[in-house]
Amino acid sequence: MTAKKPDADNIRRFLQELAQQEWIRDKERYYWPRFIFHYTDLPNAVSILQDEYIYSRNLSDRTGKLVTSSGSDKVLAHTDETIKNYVRFYFRPKTPTQYWAEGIRSQTSFQTSSYRDAHCPVPIFFLFDSSEVLTRAGCEFSDGNLANPKALRFSSADELKSLPWKKIYHNGKIDRKKADEQDIVFRRCAEVIVPQQIDLSSLRYIVCRSEAEKETLLHLLPGRLREQYAKQITATKRVDIFERKHTFVEKVRLFTDSMQFYFSPDTESPGPFNVQLDLLTNGVSYPYHATVDLAAMNYIYSLTLHRSLESYDIILRLDPHIAYAGSFFDFSTIPF
Repeated sequence: MTAKKPDADNIRRFLQELAQQEWIRDKERYYWPRFIFHYTDLPNAVSILQDEYIYSRNLSDRTGKLVTSSGSDKVLAHTDETIKNYVRFYFRPKTPTQYWAEGIRSQTSFQTSSYRDAHCPVPIFFLFDSSEVLTRAGCEFSDGNLANPKALRFSSADELKSLPWKKIYHNGKIDRKKADEQDIVFRRCAEVIVPQQIDLSSLRYIVCRSEAEKETLLHLLPGRLREQYAKQITATKRVDIFERKHTFVEKVRLFTDSMQFYFSPDTESPGPFNVQLDLLTNGVSYPYHATVDLAAMNYIYSLTLHRSLESYDIILRLDPHIAYAGSFFDFSTIPF
């Protein structure tokens, strides 16, 4: 059993009180106090569920568990090395860090980005029970972005209560030229940190951006894990957790002789992309390649197969990130 802080009851009580404050309870932030948020790219999410742990950056690097890095090298270079020994969560979704990293971006789009090496093509959110994690002995939290040396670290219930919550939970546009609003950017990235690693016992939900990305995550998991986590993995739009500014697959329609991929029409980076589709049937792989501009295709990529197939597996990549993975089986061929 995980050891708890001596003021664990006070931490739980404060989180309940925070959730009942009118400016939170009656807004889209109503569920934020219940959770702390960790997002990572799709391949890392698969690895986390296979290992049943989230590891710190340094531990992931040493053990080869960090499949992809979505952080900016420029930001990481200025981050205190000791922080890299912690698993890092945010108090909220839609942080400034997520703003720059989320979504599959074309090379053209990257030219206008302030953080060109920050890229999380298919973000998967892990929502942990805030009261369970914050009451753990050894768990700390900050009043701002821990990549910034001015961020302070705390651990007690009284310190949790004293955090600038209206800035941490601030929503809406900000003017970065104003000093007080620059501070909001810093506060929005306030963190919760756990030494070295954390198991998934406090994990409550795994949230995907679309049904297609949910299908992809489930497809990439081994059968046992697919069954184990099926009820926790969701693609609901009831919670506003993603930026949705860049390219992703919303839905997929598969047939015996064709397939259609529907991309978000709201993307600010429609291409061009190098598309690679790998189709596997009866142990034989068939690759398809194309260069596409999604806007020119009305955000639908269609492919006609050379022959009809009863079943197949597919992986769709864009520059060269996995955008979708799934399976098709023609149930009409079953004779009963």
